[in-house]
Amino acid sequence: MLSFIGLKDVLSNVGGIMLDLQSYQMPREKFIALGAEALELEELLAILLRTGCKGSTVLEVAHEVVKRMEGLVGGLNNVTIDALREIDGIGQDKAVTICAAIELGRRLGQMKVKRDWEDFSTPEAAANYMMERLRHKTEEHFYVLLLTVKNKLIKPVLISKGGLTSSTAEQRAVFRQAIDANAAAIILMHNHPSGDPTESNDDVRVTKIFARAGEVMGIPVLDHIIIGDGIYVSLLEKGIL
Repeated sequence: MLSFIGLKDVLSNVGGIMLDLQSYQMPREKFIALGAEALELEELLAILLRTGCKGSTVLEVAHEVVKRMEGLVGGLNNVTIDALREIDGIGQDKAVTICAAIELGRRLGQMKVKRDWEDFSTPEAAANYMMERLRHKTEEHFYVLLLTVKNKLIKPVLISKGGLTSSTAEQRAVFRQAIDANAAAIILMHNHPSGDPTESNDDVRVTKIFARAGEVMGIPVLDHIIIGDGIYVSLLEKGIL
């Protein structure tokens, strides 16, 4: 038979094992012990959230975030602060933290792409660089990519949201950005929320207006690329430019 002291030691060891098992169920400790790749999406979110709320653990709150976002086009990639704040346990600070983490991941991914596609002489290079930023957007985003004389990217600039136009104000905004950055050429780019990048008549019309303006300004429009869900259309490749 075990002595009282021996039994106490056994129970202590069992208790320690149980604590170790519990620690592996805690996202932060699991991350430290096993690495990020061992964590589920909810567990990674729980680390960002840090705390739960009344009646819900942090993992339960994180699970609810993922569940709510599954119905969105692009899921968490397209979540907004307002949408997150509708979830119990998610206030403004936590919503901003989640959105900032998503944007950080997106930009870090683009940094790698930029190294791989530093030369923007081909439509494929430009499309690949912007694909993840635009493919899941639920409204049209119109960008201009500013290029050097050797077709190296200076930076992408968001010009407008909600629909492509050829208004004087939009033309002025595009070429003002190009002049300020000392760009030698530009590429126009926007997305189709439907996921189908087929150009519309308006897309063609607007492209030709910007191309003529570029000729006047001495800053050529090299291409207009339309981003869909994992695919793109280049108006240069289609012979429209």
